[in-house]
Amino acid sequence: MMGNSVIWKLLWSIFIANLDFSSTADFFSDSALLGKSRFQDDTPKFVQEPDDSYHIVRNKPATVECKAINAVRINFRCAGQFMEPTHMENIVDQETSTKILSAFVNVERADVEEYFGGDFWCECFAYNTNIGLDGVGGITSKQGTIEIAYLRKRFEREPLMTRVQVSKTTQLDCLPPEGKPLPEVFWLKDNVEINTKDGYYIVSNTGDLLISQTQLRDMGNYTCGAKNLAARRLSESASLIVYVDGSWSSWSSWTECSVKCGKGETRRMRTCTNPAPLNGGATCVGDSVQTNPCGSICPVDGRWGAWSSWSTCSTECQHHRKRYCNDPPAKDGGSYCIGNDLDGGNCTGGRCRGKQIEIIGPSPTNPTNADAPNPDNVRGIGIEDADHGLLEQNPSREATNTSTNNDTLIMIIGLCIAVVVFVVVIAIVVFLLKRKYQNQGYMAGNIPPIGNAEEKKNKNGQDMMSVQPDLTQQVVVFPHHSASPSPSIEPPNNNYPTVENIYDKPDVGLPIYADHRLSNGSVPNRSSPELPPPNSPLVMNLVPPNPPNLLDSRHSMSSVQLPANAETEAVTWGSFNHSGGRLILPESGVCMTIPEGAVKKGHEAELYLGVWRDDTNRPKTSDGQTIVSPVIVCGPNVPGILMKPIILSFHHCASMRQGGWMLSLYNSDTQPEEAPCWQKLVTLGQETINTQVYAQLDPNQCHVMTEHMQWYTLIGEAVPGGRPVKILRLAAFASNTPPSVEFSIRVYVVEDTHDALEGVMQEERKFGGRLLDKPKQIPFQDGGHNLCLTIEELTPGWRSKLAANYQEIPFQHIWSGNQNNLHCSFSLELVEGSSPNVSCKIQVYQKAILSNRQVLNIQNNFNKEKLPSCSTPSSTLKGRTSTVTTNSSSGFSSMLTLDPHGNNFRLPPHIRQKLCLLLDQPNARGNDWRMLAQALTVDRYVQYFATKSSPTEHILNLWEARHREESAITDLMNIFRVMGRMDAAAVMEKDIGAWL
Repeated sequence: MMGNSVIWKLLWSIFIANLDFSSTADFFSDSALLGKSRFQDDTPKFVQEPDDSYHIVRNKPATVECKAINAVRINFRCAGQFMEPTHMENIVDQETSTKILSAFVNVERADVEEYFGGDFWCECFAYNTNIGLDGVGGITSKQGTIEIAYLRKRFEREPLMTRVQVSKTTQLDCLPPEGKPLPEVFWLKDNVEINTKDGYYIVSNTGDLLISQTQLRDMGNYTCGAKNLAARRLSESASLIVYVDGSWSSWSSWTECSVKCGKGETRRMRTCTNPAPLNGGATCVGDSVQTNPCGSICPVDGRWGAWSSWSTCSTECQHHRKRYCNDPPAKDGGSYCIGNDLDGGNCTGGRCRGKQIEIIGPSPTNPTNADAPNPDNVRGIGIEDADHGLLEQNPSREATNTSTNNDTLIMIIGLCIAVVVFVVVIAIVVFLLKRKYQNQGYMAGNIPPIGNAEEKKNKNGQDMMSVQPDLTQQVVVFPHHSASPSPSIEPPNNNYPTVENIYDKPDVGLPIYADHRLSNGSVPNRSSPELPPPNSPLVMNLVPPNPPNLLDSRHSMSSVQLPANAETEAVTWGSFNHSGGRLILPESGVCMTIPEGAVKKGHEAELYLGVWRDDTNRPKTSDGQTIVSPVIVCGPNVPGILMKPIILSFHHCASMRQGGWMLSLYNSDTQPEEAPCWQKLVTLGQETINTQVYAQLDPNQCHVMTEHMQWYTLIGEAVPGGRPVKILRLAAFASNTPPSVEFSIRVYVVEDTHDALEGVMQEERKFGGRLLDKPKQIPFQDGGHNLCLTIEELTPGWRSKLAANYQEIPFQHIWSGNQNNLHCSFSLELVEGSSPNVSCKIQVYQKAILSNRQVLNIQNNFNKEKLPSCSTPSSTLKGRTSTVTTNSSSGFSSMLTLDPHGNNFRLPPHIRQKLCLLLDQPNARGNDWRMLAQALTVDRYVQYFATKSSPTEHILNLWEARHREESAITDLMNIFRVMGRMDAAAVMEKDIGAWL
C-alpha cells in the first residue's frame, strides 16, 4: 500500500510540472467565444456534413465543406490522411444567433488519381478544444466520396432508322455512354431538343424514346444525347419514317346498264385514297372495279301472217278470210300487229243487191284495235237487212268477253280457299303452342316471369314459371332400363314421352334470414358459417346461420363510405399506413396488395375490398362476350389517395390451354352509391404507352396493377376464328330433411371461381340445403351448343316427375347470361316402397361436344349421413393460394386469414432498396430490370415498367402478389444467378439468416 501511494504522488508531481497554464487560459477564452458557461453542454454538433459524392471536373478541385456548433477546431481526414482545412471561419446564423464554425478543404485531381485504395473519401472532425491529437476527443461526420467526373464518347446503344405505321407506338432505343455522375439522357429532333414535360414524348428509365401514337408530323431525324458535369455527348442521328398504308374509299353507286336491252354490264368503282399510301405504305388489296351482268330481253313487234283462203259463199252472198299476228308473234313487250285479222266481202260480184254487211275484225288478243277504222273493211249496211235483223255480230269479241269472265271467277274461288287454309293453320299453331307451354316450366337463377306474373302448375302439381327455355332442337330420349324395372315407369307401347326442360327454383320450405346490409357507416360482426376442412368426413350440412346481431360491430367505418347494398359476407376493409399490407377475402379468392409507400408517409388510409354478386351490377354483355371473373370493387375512389399502384388479384375461369381468347378488363369509376357504368379499360395484348394499368394473366389468376380504386371485372370473347373454352363448376344440392314421397335435386352451373361457388354455398345456407357430391369442373366451349343434363340409374321405387329425365340449358344463358346462380331442378317422387334413400347419376355434357362431359354421383343416405365435403374449391383441379394479411385494423375477422408470422412481404424494405439500386440502372448486357421482367414472365407490356421511376420496385411488388409459395425467395435468388447478377443474389444471401 505504501508503495502505491508513493507512485501516485510521483505521477501527480510530474503532471503539475508539465501543466501548461496557457491552455487553461485558452480553455476559458474558448468558453467565452462559444458563449456557454462551464456547466453547459459544449459537445460539438455538425450542422452540415459532407455530401454523399463530389466530382472533380477537369482540373477544378472538389470542395468538401463542414459546419459545426460548439466547436473551436475542424480538420479533415481524406483517404486515411488528416488534412488541415483550406479555410476556416466563424459565422453567426442570422435566424438563431448561433455561432457556427465553418471549414472546407479542396481535393485536387492529383490526390484522387494517386490513390489506389478504392474510392477516395473524406470526413470531418470537430473539436471543442484547440489541444489534442487529430481524431481524438472530437466527433466524426459521415463520409463523402470524391470521384473524377467523366463521360465516355461511345454510346452503348444508339438509335437506328425506324419505320412505323401511323397511329402505332414508336420506340427509339438509346443507352448512354458510361460516365460519372450518371449521365442524363435527352433527345433532339432535327437538332432541336424535345420537350418531354407535355407527355407526348416519354423517355424511359433506360433512355429509350417512346411515342404512343405516332403521327406524320413526328417524321424527322432523331438524335440521342447524354450529359453530366464532365461533358455532353450526341449519338448518330436516326431517321423516323412514318408510313401510311392505303385504304379503299367507299364504293361509288352502280352505273346504268351499258345496253337498253340484251346482255350488258353495270359497274361501280373505288379508289385507294382513304388514305392514299404514303412513305412506302402498302397499297390497297383487292379490286378497284366491280362489275355485274345486267340487261333485259329485247321486245319483238308482231307482224301479220298471210291471209287464209276465202270461205265458201254464204246465203247472204258473203265470204270471209282470216290472218294471224304470228310472223313473228309479239313478245317481251313488243307491239301487236296493227289492222284487222278478219276480212269479208260480196262473193256474187254484185248480184246480191242491198245485202252488204259491215265486217269488224278485232284482234282476239288486242281488242283495243277493234274500233280502228279500215276503209277496206267497211261496207254499207242495207236498210232492208237492218230492218230484218240481218246485222252480223262479231264472234271474236264475244269469245273474249266469255274468257275474261271465267278468269275472274277462278281467281275469286282460289282467294277464298287460301283464306280458309290460312285461318286453319293459325288455329293449329296456337293450339300446339298453348299445349306445349302448359307442359313445360322454366327457371334460370332468378329470372322474372315474362309478361304477366301468373304461375302455372304442371300435371304433378309443381309450381312452374311461365317463361319457357329457348329450345330450338328436338331431343330424342332413349328409355333407361334399370336392374329392376318398374312397370309404372315404362311408357305404354314404347311411346317415348315429350321432353320437358325445367329450371326450377329450390322448393325447400325453410326460413330465409334477411341479408343484412351495411348501413350508417358501420358493419355488423357477422360470423359466416365455416365450411368443413378438406380432410373432414364427406358430410355437408348447410344450416341457416343465426340471425346476426346488428349491435355487435367491432370496427367503426365512419371514415370509409362503402356501397349501400354491400353484402356483409363479401366485403372487408383495413387501415393502412406507409408500410402497406394485404387485404384478403379468402372464401372469394380475392386479394388486394398495398405495397410499401403506396400510402403517404405519416398518413393512414382506410381501404375496402369486396366482390359483388348482385345481378344488376354485372356488365351487360353482348353476343359472344362472357364474364370470366368476379365483379370486384375497391375503394374509396378518392383522387390522390395512392402514391403507388396497388395489385388486385382474383381468379378467372378462362381456359388458357386451348387459347382462342380475347380478354378485356372493364372498369367503372362511379361512386359506391351509384350503379356502375361499365366501359372497356384495356384489351390484353393491345396496350399502348398511355394505358394506366398493367394486367398480368396467369393460368388461373389475374393480377391488376392500378392506381385507381374502382369497379373491375374481366370479360372474354373469341378471337376471329377461335373457339375459346370456359371452365364451369357443377354442384348438386338437396333439402336437409329426409324425403318422404318427394325429393328435389338442384344442380348449379356457375363459373369456376372461388367466389361463384361461395355465392352458391351462401344461397343454399339460406334454404338449409346440403351438398350431395363434391363440386366438379366441366369445360364449356363457345359455339352455340346447349348444356344437357340427364338423370340416370335412379333408385328403384323413385321416378322423375318430368315426362323425361332430360333437361337443356340454352347456350346463351350460360355464355352471355347475367345470372350468378344459374341452376335447374330434378323433382323426384316415390311410387313404391318406403326407403328414404335416393341415389342416381346426373350426366352433364355439352351438346355435340361429347368430350366435355361430367358425372355427379348422388348418394343421399340419411341414415348413414355420408355426404361429400365442400370445404373449398381446391379439392378439384384448381387450388387456392395462401393468404396473408397486414398489420392493419380490419373488419370481418372471420373473413380474413392472418399470417402467424406476421410477414406481409417476402422482401424486407432494406433488401428491396438495394435490389432496386442494382437493377434499375440499365447496362449493355441487358441483365437489368428488363431481364428480371422476362424471367418472371411479366414482360408482355414492359413499357409500363419503363415509365416508372423505379421499374425494379414495381416488378418486385407484382412478384410479391403473384408468388406466395414457400420457395419464392429461393426461386428469386436462382433467377438472379441465371441472369448473371451475383451481386443481387449476394444481397439476398447476406441477410438470409435474419429474415428468410
